[in-house]
Amino acid sequence: MNVSSKLLLSDAQPASSVAKLALGMVTREYIQLYADGTSHTARAKQLDTDKFLEFLCRHKKKTAIDALLVQDWDYSSTQRFIDELLHIGEAPATVARRLATLKHMGRIFSERLPGFINPAREVKAPRQQIARPKSIEPLEVERIKHGAAHTRSQKKSFATVRNETLLRLLLDTGLRADEIRTLRRGQIDQSLEWISQVRTKGRRYRDVYITSEMRPVLAAYLKTRLEELARFYPSLHSQIDARLPLFISTYKIDTKNPKSFEMGAKSVWRVIRNFSVDTKLHPHLLRHTYATDLLHGSKDIRLVAQALGHSDVRVTMRYTERTNEEVADALEKSREQNGPS
Repeated sequence: MNVSSKLLLSDAQPASSVAKLALGMVTREYIQLYADGTSHTARAKQLDTDKFLEFLCRHKKKTAIDALLVQDWDYSSTQRFIDELLHIGEAPATVARRLATLKHMGRIFSERLPGFINPAREVKAPRQQIARPKSIEPLEVERIKHGAAHTRSQKKSFATVRNETLLRLLLDTGLRADEIRTLRRGQIDQSLEWISQVRTKGRRYRDVYITSEMRPVLAAYLKTRLEELARFYPSLHSQIDARLPLFISTYKIDTKNPKSFEMGAKSVWRVIRNFSVDTKLHPHLLRHTYATDLLHGSKDIRLVAQALGHSDVRVTMRYTERTNEEVADALEKSREQNGPS
């Protein structure tokens, strides 16, 4: 079937032929528009759509994904897809995310393909028990910091100084992995007190505070960073430095392209994972730890939402959830305080 490309960007396709379009082709266009790249969100969307197309191919008894047509995607097949995922044991949160991808893709199709009705719109996400995000206990945090400092003192390389500072700044600011990976030196003020214009997932911007405990660590790293950059820029102009990432990688760099100095997304994850003690670490676990500590210290959920860059405080409310054991313990203590009736 010869169909012009960029269907989602064109109004030329008549409504009568939309149903006969190749679903795989239109889905690939959706991915190019809304999930291009290697970020965690992009990879998740790619995986979700791939998994659905593979299911639909089986469900509709097609010989290949490219044989699927837009008309093959309907409410019934979407519901069966969700039911199958739950039956094979996928977590409700993962299933809900996959459905959210399909709902978004269906909405885009309905906006840009004449006559298309979103098949996923009325499908209900599985109910999930809200759980408080996992965080690290303060004692383990101190052990992690101690281990990082010990590694740095033993190896004394630029990478060990950078990696320890990266760990400490994630714990100190609650930044996401992609936020800290793409952070530019020019976003940090001269006093090392504020990081300006950090872009959130919702494409908003926030300023992030650096505590007084973290500033000497950051200052020491910045000195080492300049020494490392001197290998590539004998006389580094401040304007060039401002455009370079805060946490640099010198693997396959192009000195004319500041972006080439960025650490890869997988590199950031590997750095943090290597600092694991009792718990397997990842950047978002450090963000959860930051949020939990801030909530315990401030008792102000809106303050925590602002610090994390959440546009909806209901997302932040997850940190206020309590376990059954905590509820039972609180009830017992309240009865002890009130005494027998």
